[in-house]
Amino acid sequence: MADHPKLAPRSTEDIENQMLVDKAECKISVNVVDFYHNNRMVVIETQEINETGKVIYSRFKLHLSLLELHAPVLANFLTQALESVEGTEENPVILPFTTREFTCFLDWIHDREWRPFKIMEESLVDLLRVSSTLKADDGISYAVSGLESLRLPSARMLQLVGDFHHLPEVHCWVGPAVKDLIQRPLGEITNSEAQQIAAAYPTIARTRENIQRLLTQVSQRSFALKLADKDQQEEADLCLTHKECQKAWKSVWRENIGYLLLDFQKPLTYRELLELLQNTDFPKVNPSCKARMLNWLSRKTDYPGMKELVEEAVASIEDIYHVPRRGPAPENPKV
Repeated sequence: MADHPKLAPRSTEDIENQMLVDKAECKISVNVVDFYHNNRMVVIETQEINETGKVIYSRFKLHLSLLELHAPVLANFLTQALESVEGTEENPVILPFTTREFTCFLDWIHDREWRPFKIMEESLVDLLRVSSTLKADDGISYAVSGLESLRLPSARMLQLVGDFHHLPEVHCWVGPAVKDLIQRPLGEITNSEAQQIAAAYPTIARTRENIQRLLTQVSQRSFALKLADKDQQEEADLCLTHKECQKAWKSVWRENIGYLLLDFQKPLTYRELLELLQNTDFPKVNPSCKARMLNWLSRKTDYPGMKELVEEAVASIEDIYHVPRRGPAPENPKV
């Protein structure tokens, strides 16, 4: 039995020519041929300097179809580069990213069930940086959603707002972060956190001082509120010992309530104050008077003046991080 001659390896040119023949005979879509054609491949290079000062080069050979789906701005740029004989092995397109950052972006593009993108702070920040530069909207949305799901410390979230203040998607992080930080004693803010919010730290500290001053005033004035609500004045008059009720209320407040507002390590929140008043015994206060007082207080959401202090702090820090001021909320349309 005669030996069959061994077939020589087929060159890339032979394979492409055969694909053209198949296309002519089987009417294969041109898009399919173009998808695999070499003129759709582009070579990208990243450059970075390592710890020793040496320049490290990394190259990526990609098909434009992937970039057209996830980063159309970059794909359009690279298509034009190929037309001017760039994006080749001899003349790669150099992008302004580190190898790690661009590799992370490619990992997101190739996210699959069997090879999922890693939801970690470092990878999400890298993805956000590359996506924001390339105007890859899906990458921006994915990174922002992922960072929010990690529930990072408020100081870190503010730092990220500073890094990506040009993205409207991160502007909503300012308010919650500021409100959390101004509720914490300055002594609990670590050196690392202070560095992360260096630009905002003076505003945080000043707001803390203003809050302490406000709580001091509240503690000394028994909340500066009358025991009876104005619209209940007639009913309050039915309490024949109403002045005694007011006197007893102030006495219990001074002895059991006020000093807790002066605990600047952990001052009472407004909600905690309401719970404390509800559970505190006021032996010489008419129960109906106490009930009206608690009802009046429960219709408030915070200490008088607190909302204005917080809003001023948020607005100030938005200015520091170049976040546009939000306009007034739209009114509900009339039915």
